[in-house]
Amino acid sequence: MVGSNTNINEARRRGEMSEQAFNATMNMAAMTGAFFNGVAEEVGKERALDLLSESLENLGSTFGKAMKDQMGLDKLDVKTASSIMKGMVETYGLSSEIAEIPDRVQVKNFRCPFYEGLKMAGYEHEAIEAFCTYGPAVMTRAFVEKLGPNATYNFKKFRTAPDDFCVEEIVLEK
Repeated sequence: MVGSNTNINEARRRGEMSEQAFNATMNMAAMTGAFFNGVAEEVGKERALDLLSESLENLGSTFGKAMKDQMGLDKLDVKTASSIMKGMVETYGLSSEIAEIPDRVQVKNFRCPFYEGLKMAGYEHEAIEAFCTYGPAVMTRAFVEKLGPNATYNFKKFRTAPDDFCVEEIVLEK
């Protein structure tokens, strides 16, 4: 009986941490969205999107190289890629499903703090899609591709509506 209470308490703790991570990421996305609006007003939307991509690509590359060095990776396998994506999902508080397929890891993101935060900043659905495509997706691609020469990241699908889901995947060459 003690074990089942421990499992219930652990599940509650994870749920609380996930909600805290979601709220922190959502607030960060709202602040980033507000800042991005100011930059876009100064330099134009296209240039602002370019700057967003450049900065987040550099960030993703830096994080990917650091993790690769820390883990001593030569190349990624499905289990390691899945574990890394699970860590990212937990860090950001995403509500996701992660599937391990023989040559890839597919992530479906349902409840998304980036989407909700950008909505808080006044973004419409199409503007959120552009922000995600030029921002977090670029960062994740750079991160994944630094982890292993055999890994490719694809932002496969942006949600068609606020209650839909996005699909990301890491494809692994043998």
